[in-house]
Amino acid sequence: MSMVATLFKRDERLSRFPLWLAVGCILLLTIIYLSLSSTTIVPMQGHMDKLYHGFAYCCLMFWWLQLFPNRLARVVLAVLFVLMGGGIEFIQSFHPLRYMDWLDFLANTAGVILAALLGLTKLDQALCEFERRVF
Repeated sequence: MSMVATLFKRDERLSRFPLWLAVGCILLLTIIYLSLSSTTIVPMQGHMDKLYHGFAYCCLMFWWLQLFPNRLARVVLAVLFVLMGGGIEFIQSFHPLRYMDWLDFLANTAGVILAALLGLTKLDQALCEFERRVF
């Protein structure tokens, strides 16, 4: 078994793991698309958009940590999502309707950190509990 496969060993309690993995991929692709698309930018009061950034990355990280119980895998995911947020901000600097904003990057990172901290509580079993009750 490869090191990556060992590190990212799925949570065996999730009987519908392929479905949850697909949902996680859709979340990931949605964030990337919305971050890089040419949609009209809606002006917001103050720094309200930072809450949206933080919420999006918190949801993303929280979803993915449900899938992989290994703490090292969760650290790797957190680092990858922080790097993704930074990379997207950098790419936005080349987009005519977007701009690079370090506060967006910080909000993304704060969302990832918040979700990682929630993953240290019993909330990291939320998807398992949902599956147990619904399916």
